[in-house]
Amino acid sequence: MTDTVHPAKRPIRWKYFLGALMLALPVLLAVGLTRDPGKLPSALEGRSMPSFEIPYLAQEGTLDSAAFKGKPLVLNFWASWCVSCRHEHDELIRLGLRSAAQGDFRVAGVNYRDDPDRAQGYLAREGAFPYPSGYDGKGRLGIDFGVYGMPETFFVDAGGTVQMRHAGPLTDAVLARALPKIGVTP
Repeated sequence: MTDTVHPAKRPIRWKYFLGALMLALPVLLAVGLTRDPGKLPSALEGRSMPSFEIPYLAQEGTLDSAAFKGKPLVLNFWASWCVSCRHEHDELIRLGLRSAAQGDFRVAGVNYRDDPDRAQGYLAREGAFPYPSGYDGKGRLGIDFGVYGMPETFFVDAGGTVQMRHAGPLTDAVLARALPKIGVTP
């Protein structure tokens, strides 16, 4: 007599799990894509701005965070490939001119993960910023600041504490809300 060995049947629970996962994944993706990145909190808010020293984009020398101590700072991360950066460009020029004229705060830019020649070409076409821009070609400074999209702007008070991060183009309304947080009258 021959004994037939029947393999144990596996429960088909894994098929249900896989099916549920396949249904949930598009839903989770859709929810994530509809979130406004400007409303996501920054881990830096309420903390000291990271120290940095990066090369200038268009001149010799370095953009050094130590140079900004004692005055409020608006630090803008931008790139030539960023469409939204073009929308805020004129606003940043006005802000930089105001900073230079009044002297009550500073503005600086960080060209993020860009080709320096393309970035300089962008500034030649759109208009040079009236403030210094550093070059973060590998994105290391962006990592320190928690940057995940362009443009992003950090508002730092005179004591060096990041008071606010804004993701997306700057507007008059954003500046009216952000500048008082760093002690600057809008």
